[in-house]
Amino acid sequence: MKKLGKWWQWALLAAFAAALVFGAVQAKQVGDHLQYLVPAPAQQTEDNSGEDGDSKTAPNQPIADQVKALENAAGEWDTTTMLRWTIGGVIEKTSISGGDISSDTRVELVGKYGFQVRPKLLRYGRLPYEEELKSGRKVAVLDEDLALKLFRVADPLGRKVFIGGESYEVIGIARHSKRVGEYQAYTAYIPLNSVIETSTTVDALLVEAIPKPGTGASVSFKSAVTGWQSGGSMFDLGKEGMSATLWLRVLLVLSGMTVLLRFIAFLNGRVKHYGKRYRQRLQEKYAISLMPELTGAVLLFILGYGVSAIFAALLMNYIIQPVYTFPEWIPTVLVEWKDIAKAFWNVWQETAVMQELRTPEILRLRWLALLVQGCSAGAGVLLGILYGRMRSSRQLVADSVNALYHQGATVSVIHTRKVIDMTDLGYIITLDGEIIPRRAKTVPMVRIINAEAILRQMPAGKRDGAFVLEVVDEQIPANNARWLITCQDGEKTIVEANRDWDIQLPIAVLTRIVYGTQTFADFLECNAGYDMRMRSPAMDGMFGHHLTMYGGEKYTDTARAAAQRDVQRLNLGFPRNLGGESASPERQQLAWLCHERRGKEKPGRPASADLPGCLQF
Repeated sequence: MKKLGKWWQWALLAAFAAALVFGAVQAKQVGDHLQYLVPAPAQQTEDNSGEDGDSKTAPNQPIADQVKALENAAGEWDTTTMLRWTIGGVIEKTSISGGDISSDTRVELVGKYGFQVRPKLLRYGRLPYEEELKSGRKVAVLDEDLALKLFRVADPLGRKVFIGGESYEVIGIARHSKRVGEYQAYTAYIPLNSVIETSTTVDALLVEAIPKPGTGASVSFKSAVTGWQSGGSMFDLGKEGMSATLWLRVLLVLSGMTVLLRFIAFLNGRVKHYGKRYRQRLQEKYAISLMPELTGAVLLFILGYGVSAIFAALLMNYIIQPVYTFPEWIPTVLVEWKDIAKAFWNVWQETAVMQELRTPEILRLRWLALLVQGCSAGAGVLLGILYGRMRSSRQLVADSVNALYHQGATVSVIHTRKVIDMTDLGYIITLDGEIIPRRAKTVPMVRIINAEAILRQMPAGKRDGAFVLEVVDEQIPANNARWLITCQDGEKTIVEANRDWDIQLPIAVLTRIVYGTQTFADFLECNAGYDMRMRSPAMDGMFGHHLTMYGGEKYTDTARAAAQRDVQRLNLGFPRNLGGESASPERQQLAWLCHERRGKEKPGRPASADLPGCLQF
C-alpha cells in the first residue's frame, strides 16, 4: 500500500505539472494587448428626409462618429506609445444564413488594422484589404466550422451569406478557434464600417492596442479611452496574464530556492570534506606536489558557487518582475502601516468592482487563473510531502546508524519492502511478521556500522604484506579514517595511519566486498566507486575471505512456535523484550526480525544491533 500511495503521489504530481504547463502556455498565447470595451451607442432614429423622401441619416451613424472621435482622442498613439491600434465592435449573437441553412453566430466587427492587432490563421482565401475595411465593403471571413455547416462540401468562396438581413460576400475561411470565454460556437468577421448604413444592432465597441514597452502606454491608453467614452471596462492582458500565472511563479521560486539551498549545502559539505583531506595530506607531502590537484578542486568549487550565484540572481529577477508589472502593490512608505493597508485595499478593491462587460480573452485568463491556482496549490502540497519524506528518511537513516554505532553495533540489516529469506533457517519473515516456509533465496541488505570492528574480525590473508585503507562514510563520521593493515605469518594487525592511503572504499563498497556479494577482483576490474593507488598481495589475500551472514542451527518446531507467540504478543502491543534475555539465540533473532518487519520502522531504516546468532563472524 505504501508503494501504491507513493506511485499515486508521483502520478498526481505529473498531472499537476502537465496542467500548469498547459495553463502557462495558454495564458502566454493570449498576448499583451490593451483592451477597452464600451457599450455601443444607440441607433439613430431621427428621420431627416429630403424632398425625394430618401433618408439622409444612417442608422449606425453614431458609431462612425465615435470612431472619428477616438481618432482625435488617440492623438499621437501611432508615433509615441503604441505599435498599432484599432477599434472594432462585437455582435454577440445574430443569425447568419447561407442558402437554406441558418445558424446563430458571433460577429466581430473589424476596423482599420484590426487583423494586424489580432491576426487570424487563414485556411484559404484572403482577409479584407485595408481599402475594404475603410470603405465598409460588405465582405466576410467565416471560421471553417461555420462554413462547413452553411455550405457543406461546396466551395464557400464567392458565395453570399446574410448577416442580420444584410448580404455579404465570403472572401476567406479562417481556422476555427472557439475557446474558453466565447459564448457562441461560430464566429464571422466583417468590416466595422459595413454596418454604418444598416440597421444591424451592435452590442459593444472594442478598442485594442499593442503597447510599446517602457513608454507608459497603459496610462496613455486609459487616459484617452476614458476621456473618449466613460463607463467601459479596461483590461491589460499582459498584467492579467501575469496575474493568472502568479501562483505558478511562487511555486517555481520556492522550488528553485529549495534546490539552490540544497546545492549550496552540498558544496559546503564537499569543501569541508576536501579541506580535511588536504590538511591530512599536507602532513605527508609537500604543498607544491598537491598544487595541481588542489587548483583543480578550487576551480571546480568556484564554478559551483558561480553557478549558484547566477541561479540566485535569476531567481531574484523572477521574484521582482511582478513588482514592475504591478506598481500599485508597492506602498508609498514601506514601513508605514497606513500606506501598506492602503496598497492592500487598492489591489483588492479593483477586483471587487462588478464588471458587466468582459472580453473573451479576459474570461479565458480568469479560467486559466483558477486552473493554475488549484494545480499550484496541489503541486506545492505534494512537493512538500515528498521533500519532507525524503529529508526525514535520510535524516532517520543517519540518526539510526549513528545511534547504533554508539550502542556498540557492528552491522545492521537494512529494511526493504522485499521478503527477507532466512536461507539457512528455512523460513521467511514477511512484512507483517508472518512466518511462512521458504520459497526463494534472497539476501537481506547489510550495512556495516563499525568499520574498524569488522576489519578486525576479518581473517588475515595467506600472503604477507601491508596496505593503508581509507573508508568513506557520509553518515557515520567515526568511520572516516585510515588504517594500516599488516598481514604477517597468518597474523593481522590494524592501527590508525596518517600517511597517504593505498585504497579508498566507500562504506557500501566495503560492505559488498566483506560479505561477498561481489568479489574484490570484480571491483578492481570495473572500478566501481573507489580509488586505488597500489595493490599488494596482502590486500588480495585479505579481501579474498568473506564473512558469513547466517550461522547456527536451524529453527526447531519448538523455536518456531515460541517465535510465533512473540509475534502475537508484539501485534497485541505487549512489552517487547525480543523473546527475553534467557531465550535461545535463534529465538531472539527471529523475534527481533518479526518485530522489525511489522512496519514499526520505515523502509530504509536500519534498526538492528548485533544479536547472537544473527550474524556470525
